[in-house]
Amino acid sequence: MEPSIVLAPGASESGLCSMLATLIRQTLDEDAIKKKVVGRMIGRIAIVAPDLDQSLTLLFEGGRVELYAGIVGIPDITVRANAEWIMKMSLIETTPRLHLPDPRGKVAREVFGASRAGEIEVHASPASVPLLLRFTHLMSVV
Repeated sequence: MEPSIVLAPGASESGLCSMLATLIRQTLDEDAIKKKVVGRMIGRIAIVAPDLDQSLTLLFEGGRVELYAGIVGIPDITVRANAEWIMKMSLIETTPRLHLPDPRGKVAREVFGASRAGEIEVHASPASVPLLLRFTHLMSVV
């Protein structure tokens, strides 16, 4: 089944929603493995960009991704960071075989440092770690 990316009513007016929908479409078009990854994703991820005064929710339903402006429902994972860091997170280097963040990568080290400094906050339960790792793989464009 081909993954679908859907903007919920009102989401197209959010620059953050439109940007992430485009990024997800591009990564899925360029990588067949990521199509399988998104097919295994189930849950909600909220992203908050305080510098833009915007937030969004990504609802993953096994191959279907729906983006909502604002936080909708109870997220499994919440990421809070300025827009610059949100975009930079899409450049995190991943390991070739497992597609986990590569701690040797320049951008990965910058993102980890920003996280330690409190510039990026990720709130997730241990049960949500697989969703978070799949999301990192999906969003990585490198």
